[in-house]
Order: sequence, then structure tokens, then C-alpha cells
Amino acid sequence: MTDTEFETEQRSRIHALAPPAGTAGALYLNRTARRVFDQDCEFLRTPRNRSNIDVYLTDMLQPYDLRPDADRLAAGTGQSYGEMALALIGDTVDEPVDLLVLAFAVPDVWPGRATATYLSAVCPGQPMAFAICDQGSAAAFTGLRLVREYVVSGACRRALLVVVEQATLHYPSSGSAPVPDRHAGVALLCTNEPGAAVSRRWDPVRISTAVTPEQAPAVLATRVAEQRGPLTLVAGAGLDPATLPDTVPVRTAPAGQPYTGAWWELSGMLDASGAVMLADYDPVLGYLCTAYCGVE
Repeated sequence: MTDTEFETEQRSRIHALAPPAGTAGALYLNRTARRVFDQDCEFLRTPRNRSNIDVYLTDMLQPYDLRPDADRLAAGTGQSYGEMALALIGDTVDEPVDLLVLAFAVPDVWPGRATATYLSAVCPGQPMAFAICDQGSAAAFTGLRLVREYVVSGACRRALLVVVEQATLHYPSSGSAPVPDRHAGVALLCTNEPGAAVSRRWDPVRISTAVTPEQAPAVLATRVAEQRGPLTLVAGAGLDPATLPDTVPVRTAPAGQPYTGAWWELSGMLDASGAVMLADYDPVLGYLCTAYCGVE
């Protein structure tokens, strides 16, 4: 087996993991919070910090014959995922959690900090924490999938998924992936027991790779048709509204939120009747993701 074949096989296994054998647990969505962050982060207000980022970005961009955006950097625009997640933790966590997963796509403006480690230190319970990136809009679905594996297997009882996006790049973009219009974040507190106020249960998350834009509508329609009972489809920004199934009610993500949009809509639907299916597609990576959240 060549190195390329081995890497492909490993990626396939990652996206095809089944729930641990012999487990009977479940994952419930108990609480959510969402925020728009209108202010830029305090970290960038310090000239020394901006100067350090300029040096860092200059070194990182040099092999590509690119330079940092001096005007944007001097203006101090951008948000820090650590501060965004900290606010969302305060909105959702009222007792210790065992696991925290941070999902994002746009790079943080604070490159020198291990954000997941920082969040572990400030979150009640000092949970095991890690970050998922470089997966576009699939990052949050991968995060939820990992949360489910840990909770269903009994490895932990309470987990927090934090999905964030910030709207500033301090360097030229290739234009292949969308940049958000605003700083926004969503937190989802998931546990192994139904909540007192809401009882929504996650089914396994499905992530299909190598899906072309032409194939995506048919794959999504099949997944919707497989479900029974009342269902609302929440479509992320990567899906063309004109190609969405017309067999169920559809809610689309807010404009300008390519990575948090579907989760933002879900956060406002916790008390709605019927099940919800989140779906999104990343045309750059060819990932089609769905997550079914039923009502018990």
C-alpha cells in the first residue's frame, strides 16, 4: 500500500466510525447559546501584539509571495476565538463538563495561543479540550460526531461543542473558501440524559466525502426521505436553496455565516415541534454533512 492509499484509507475510517460496540448510551441536546460579537477583540488593541502578528504572518506568507494586509492589521480588526468561546461558555455551562470541542474554519487572530488548552483552563470542570479546523463547514459536524462517540461510549457525561467564526483575515485570501460577514458563535451543551426543559436526541452524524456539487442535492434528498415523522431541514450556506428538497419545511442559514449558520438556526429552534435535520455542503472539500436531532 502506498502512502497516498494509506492516508486515503485512514481518512475514510475517520469519517465512517460507528458507535462503540456494546454501548447503549445516547446523546441529548440540553441547552444552546448563540452570540454575535460586534466588537473586535481587545488583544488587537495593543500595538505590540499587532506588531508580533505582523512578524508572524510575514514569515508564514513569504513562501507564497504574499504580505500581511497592513491597513487591516493596523486597524485592529478581528476576533479571538478564546474570548468568543469564553462568553458562550458563560451562557451555557452551569456545572462542570467533561469534554469541550472547538470547531472553526477561519484562522484565529491570536495565533500564539493554544485556544483549546486555554478553554480547558477556564471552563468549569477543566475538561479535556481540543480544536477541529481545516474542514470547512464540516468541522462542526465532525466535532458533534466526536462528542457523540465520547458520551455514548460512557467516556464522559457532559460535553460542550463550540462553533465559531470570525470575519477578518489579515492577509490576502485565495477566494476558494467564504469569509464570514460578522463574528459569531454557537455553543451546544450535550449530555447523556434528557434535559429538564427540552429532550432532543442526536442520531449518528453522517459525513460523505468526495461529493460533487451535482451529486449533493440527490444525496441530501435521500437522507431526508429516510426519516419518518415531522421534520424541518436546516440548510447551511453551502447548499443552494434552489436545490433543496420540497418535501419538508426548510429553514436556511443567515446570510454571511458560512460556518455557524445552520447551528445558529438550530439554537433558535430548541422548543420547536418535530425533528430537525441539519445539513451543509462544502464545495471546496466535497463534504456533505447531515445531523439528525429528534424529539423524545
